[in-house]
Amino acid sequence: MSIKKPIITLVLLATGFTSWYGYRWMPPRINLTTEEHNNVTHFLQGMATRCLGRYLIDLPNTFATSSDQVIAYVNKSPLNYKRIYPPAFKQKIRLREIELSATKTLRPQDMPFLKAIHSLPDGMQGVVFERNESTQIPDASRILEAHLYTNGVAVEITMEADNGLSSRYDEERKQTPEIYGNTVPQKLIELTKLLKRISGRKEDDIPNTPGFCLPELFIKDGDSKQKERYGFLYKSSEFPALDFDFDSDNYIASDDSLLERSAMMERNIKRAEGNTIASGRRNINGLYAEQWLAKGLLSDTYGEKALRFVINFNEKTASLMHPMLSLTFLQQGLEGEGRLTEAEAVSIWQQITDTIRIRPNAIAK
Repeated sequence: MSIKKPIITLVLLATGFTSWYGYRWMPPRINLTTEEHNNVTHFLQGMATRCLGRYLIDLPNTFATSSDQVIAYVNKSPLNYKRIYPPAFKQKIRLREIELSATKTLRPQDMPFLKAIHSLPDGMQGVVFERNESTQIPDASRILEAHLYTNGVAVEITMEADNGLSSRYDEERKQTPEIYGNTVPQKLIELTKLLKRISGRKEDDIPNTPGFCLPELFIKDGDSKQKERYGFLYKSSEFPALDFDFDSDNYIASDDSLLERSAMMERNIKRAEGNTIASGRRNINGLYAEQWLAKGLLSDTYGEKALRFVINFNEKTASLMHPMLSLTFLQQGLEGEGRLTEAEAVSIWQQITDTIRIRPNAIAK
């Protein structure tokens, strides 16, 4: 996922390409040998539907993700999660309270670092720690650090707030009252409303109400529209050189699209000793998309070549009603155990991307 991942990316796909087909999708002619056909059939066996954000896609069961391969933001607040047992969650809260209570600030007047502990409403498991934003900046800047336990999943989400009502901020408050006020009560209400909409789920449990999915969570829509951004990385122990990388948001519309960013890629493809396999526009289950399939060097410092395929949905029109989705397939190396041939990879790519669709009732009308 491009939001956070440190994985080496192909030079030849940095920002766009030049299409062989006039920006019109023409599936490359794939002539599979008997062995390749059997390999494709094996790769695609046991397909399972995954709910990713507002979208659905079918992936082989051998591909999975973990909480440390997921990043998500709701209204710019970072959200993390992990499936754990109830005793482990209670211990996590206890140890976190001890850690925050023991934290020292750079300036004595900003102590204590942990300002308050707020309980969640009845029926909800967890707490909200109100703490300083940092050990080095004035304590008027706060963080509300929420911990929630839902259906076996421990959720952590943080939200920025301010409380500059201390008398030592009186002069600053006269100059910038909007900074040295107290937003903690309102932010607590906002945070609690968000927590009430979060529920743990099993990955094969597909929701049927408006909202968006993380691999083990569902965040139901609230009264107002929210900004969403997330990234997932799916890998397989059977095919360790391969991964599927998903990125999505519903508020960052690009000025140009994949197929419009060609000039830079012409230079990059040449420098990467690569070539285009296929590229163009596609219409998949009523969704407009642009894609590029290429191979070439991973970077200037690595001699290994790779396959990298990308498809983007709603790239220039990202909005609450039309969330952007980008899927990248990467295979490091062109030969060897657990790797696909070019023909196998293209065949698999076509069949998997053909399953991408908006989840029914994912977006409220």
